[in-house]
Amino acid sequence: MITARDIMSKRVVTIESDVPASDIAKLMDKNKVSSIVVTKDNKPYGIISERDMLSKVVAQNKKPAEIKTIELMSPSLVMVSPLTPVEEIAEKMILNKIRRVIVSDGKQALGIVTVTDFVKHLYAMLSSAEDYKKDFYKDMIEDWEYWAS
Repeated sequence: MITARDIMSKRVVTIESDVPASDIAKLMDKNKVSSIVVTKDNKPYGIISERDMLSKVVAQNKKPAEIKTIELMSPSLVMVSPLTPVEEIAEKMILNKIRRVIVSDGKQALGIVTVTDFVKHLYAMLSSAEDYKKDFYKDMIEDWEYWAS
């Protein structure tokens, strides 16, 4: 069984203080991440994504230096344990319409599972399945013959 621990990104960028959006954007850029986990007493408390930056700062034409962490973050975090099966994580992401799930031991963020992590996992599964490649090309040729005629 493949679990969160197997596909998660172990590098999680966090912030604890109430910093302006301009500093958050710089931190995201410096670390080359699309989200930052907001912590309170070292526990995951919220998350700020690139989309939050766009919709809550840029789209509303606000000054990044004046918008604080608490105004930007999405407080509804979906967290899973490192042993949560990937099928359950996928279901949570679909049901909650989210792109990131925090992997936590109940005390701190240990990792994050993103849509990109799922794509990497899916690619690894598909590329290792010889039957998949054979069936994929067979189906593609059959589709091409159908539509070409």
